Amino acid sequence: MGRLFWKLFFAFVAALAVAALLVALALSLIWPRDGRGPRPQSVFMADTVEMLLREQGPPATEALLEVWRAQRVPLPLLVRPDGSEQFGRTVSAERMDAARVVSIDGAQWKVLAAARGDRPPSAAGVPLPPPPFLEVVALLIGALTFSAALAWYLSRPVRHLGQAFEAFAGGDLGVRTAARIGRRRDEIADLGRGFDRMATRIEQLVDAQRRLLHDVSHELRSPLARMSAAIGLARQDPSRTEAMLERVERETARLDTLVGELLGLARLEHDAARTLPQPVALDALLHDVAGDARFEAAAREVEVVLSTDGAGPVVKGQVELLRRTFDNVLRNAVKYAPAGSVVHIALGRADGCACVSISDGGCGVANDELERIFDPFFRGERSDGSHGAGLGLSIARRAVEAHGGDIRASNAEGGGLRVDIRLPAED
Repeated sequence: MGRLFWKLFFAFVAALAVAALLVALALSLIWPRDGRGPRPQSVFMADTVEMLLREQGPPATEALLEVWRAQRVPLPLLVRPDGSEQFGRTVSAERMDAARVVSIDGAQWKVLAAARGDRPPSAAGVPLPPPPFLEVVALLIGALTFSAALAWYLSRPVRHLGQAFEAFAGGDLGVRTAARIGRRRDEIADLGRGFDRMATRIEQLVDAQRRLLHDVSHELRSPLARMSAAIGLARQDPSRTEAMLERVERETARLDTLVGELLGLARLEHDAARTLPQPVALDALLHDVAGDARFEAAAREVEVVLSTDGAGPVVKGQVELLRRTFDNVLRNAVKYAPAGSVVHIALGRADGCACVSISDGGCGVANDELERIFDPFFRGERSDGSHGAGLGLSIARRAVEAHGGDIRASNAEGGGLRVDIRLPAED
């Protein structure tokens, strides 16, 4: 048992002891002064015993007391001439002086009425301790049992929580307390469920960091390996130096892009934790993002069209994160839209949410890759042989989820990829 158990245990015992003392004090104050004398029933039984002893003699009297004994009531005391009581009970000298004396054949028998607090004689003939010994013992056992049970009930989940914290601090991120806490519905159980939610979230973040580190290592290894191979070929064949330098330059640009996306992902997680949300008008924000995208789209002979249908929903969030989200999705659409096509941006409102859809007229994505395109570093193959974005869509998903929204991808009926974003809108 831990320290908390013993603290609770002794606190409950002390509280029960104080309550018992107060009850005893109150009873002693209100108990009548003459309340210690024999009860009327006991006086009547003593009168009956005395009368029967005079008229029928000791055998009949003792037989009657044996019959009354089975009823488990305090009985009159019948003291024989040799000084022994019929049932072996002890009689004080003070009470003996007040006994009723019955002389039979020159022998003196004494009869005493049962006083208040006298116990029925034990069936085994063993004298019972005087009151209130048994009552005090029973009360003490009950108080100790109740205190121990209540202290155990309250300290057990706290002990489980302590063990869970120790295991979690030792690196066991999968430890949970729900199975041990059970169906409790109190503040301690709420604390355990809060720990489980915290542990689940931390485990997810750590797993995500591990996957990110693995993916980053893999992504860095490939261009570095190609750069090393290009340098080796340039040394072996100086005539190919120019071509190898161009190869190194391309790989350097890829590394620069990768590092930039990683920095954007890090800023996203940092800003999500530190920046206070503020009202953002999506129609104005999308107009700015669409205007920036038209410069890049014009070089690819792609038109960017924004349709708001008069909807101007306002969401509560972080402007730069939302701008980065729409910019990543829109640039991805422009990148894969064929020349002469149109990238459509639609803004609306439904079921209390702001709805933004961005669709291109490209080749779309394989159905089994629609969910995976939001994973970091996933590169899906399009039918035209181009590669998907590295971290752009992953950053967009994290930003949308940080705002309590949802982002999904689907293949449009007329061809191309459609990305739908839903964000909680302000009333």
